[in-house]
Amino acid sequence: MPGVVPFSSLDEPVGRLPTLFTNPGTPSSSKSSNIRTVRLRLLPSGAQERKLRRIADAAARLWNGLNYARLMQFRASGKIDFKGTGRELYHKYKDGLGVNASQVIRLNNWAWDSFFETLKLHRQGKLPKFNGKPSPPGFWKDKLLGKRRLIILVRNDRYYLEPINGGEGYVILKDWNLRVRYAGRIKWAGKQGTLIIKSMRITDGSHTYP
Repeated sequence: MPGVVPFSSLDEPVGRLPTLFTNPGTPSSSKSSNIRTVRLRLLPSGAQERKLRRIADAAARLWNGLNYARLMQFRASGKIDFKGTGRELYHKYKDGLGVNASQVIRLNNWAWDSFFETLKLHRQGKLPKFNGKPSPPGFWKDKLLGKRRLIILVRNDRYYLEPINGGEGYVILKDWNLRVRYAGRIKWAGKQGTLIIKSMRITDGSHTYP
């Protein structure tokens, strides 16, 4: 689905220091539609990091609430009301996340669509037996600490980068009036995709990816 961040990006290991992962959404020069990702290190102030954590916590609560509602529907009927559940949770969290709430919902839609497609193949016997039965999308939760995983998704037109030189600059988050310093090189150019700001654990720094 265009503009939706794959789970491989969300699950990518990150270090303790703030890191910015930005994906300009630029296809490679080959005939495939591979998307190139740029990784940068975020350097927020203390106040900025606290604000990012509050935003990320709201995004995680949106994902988990949406995922729970859909999981209950699936267990009850084997079906999901995508529009109804998405609309309800969007209006609940739009004040804090703005239009970026829709990015969380779109990613969850993609996850459930992928699950249903895999489940169909499993039932048709078209998957290797060692794969086992596919599981529904999981929750944004750190299993070790029992806390929510802190992730922010930012729509591609709700942020931009301000390079200062070849190795540093600022990422501007329009909806939250944030200008956060980053370190790292922008290796690719092109139309940017969804930005992800990620924190693996409550003690980690913030990370960003488009």
